[in-house]
Amino acid sequence: MKIVISGFEGSGRTSLFSACIGKSSEQAKKQSVGVVSVPDERLNKLSALFNPKKTTFTTVDFVDSLPLNVHGKSDKIALLDALRNADAIVFVISAFKYSDADEVLAETNRLRLEILINDLDMAVKRGERLEREIKVSKDKRDKQKEFDLIKKIQPVLEEEKFLYSIEFDKEESLILNNFALLSRKPCVYALNYSESLPSGELMELERKLREKLALVSDPSPIISLNASIEADIAAMEPEERGEFLAEYGIKECGKDKLIKAVYERLNYITFFTVGEDECRSWKIPSGSSAVDAAGAIHSDLARGFIRAEVISSEDLLRVKTMQEAKKEGLLRLEGKTYQVRDGDIVHIMFNI
Repeated sequence: MKIVISGFEGSGRTSLFSACIGKSSEQAKKQSVGVVSVPDERLNKLSALFNPKKTTFTTVDFVDSLPLNVHGKSDKIALLDALRNADAIVFVISAFKYSDADEVLAETNRLRLEILINDLDMAVKRGERLEREIKVSKDKRDKQKEFDLIKKIQPVLEEEKFLYSIEFDKEESLILNNFALLSRKPCVYALNYSESLPSGELMELERKLREKLALVSDPSPIISLNASIEADIAAMEPEERGEFLAEYGIKECGKDKLIKAVYERLNYITFFTVGEDECRSWKIPSGSSAVDAAGAIHSDLARGFIRAEVISSEDLLRVKTMQEAKKEGLLRLEGKTYQVRDGDIVHIMFNI
């Protein structure tokens, strides 16, 4: 999973990237990609139960993109490439710069317009080209389908709505996949606020932003953080970090809040594999089958899938052992079509 951190120059993009990859701001400036383990207290508890040789957390890739308002041609190309390759985009809004909520909303609007203009420009040019080709083409069916789809998305973009605000059938989605449209990318909005901002005003700002996004049918999650403080926290030693968080009553660091928001937006869940050799977490889209989970572990497991032994991590942590779980009838045998749930422990039986 690739999460691209984006925003305008001076919005705190690199500070947030620094906080996410656990390095100082100066160190973070020397790299643009960082692989980060996804924290999960359930895996920590399972590992304590099994005492495995190793514990492996699933990971995500964070990317620090160039600012959205770059002007050079090569920089613009690099920016667009990063955004097009993203699974999710985090838009950092520099709320700390403003004393008025309307200014924060205006910056959010400018961020969205950068994405919309890119997609609208592509749609208009593609539509004009298809119109010319249809006039001279003998086999017009595929081109006509694409042209009709362009005519479907163009008015949506002109209404300043991202394309995930409307539904597409399977055939339309396959066509759109060739366009690399940025407004189809799931996104999260990160309000980078000043530490001097009272909590009541922050809550009001979040409410206004949520209302503003609802007007353009944008359901994206909003998180609030101070990127500079988060970067300082990330650079601390673990013991010092724990003391700092406790002293200031911070229950969850920005990186964890951000990953949770991205999982929510992408509709991803976590399942586990456990044993004496390794306890491990895995990420899959919600609604995935037992065979999909097997494939996430290894393609051979999906190919030779027979059945899956499944128990919820909550149940196993309560009864402590697999033997006790079997006695209580908590360990189930599931087939290919079983829909894996968040927190499931899955053992794949297979034969190839």
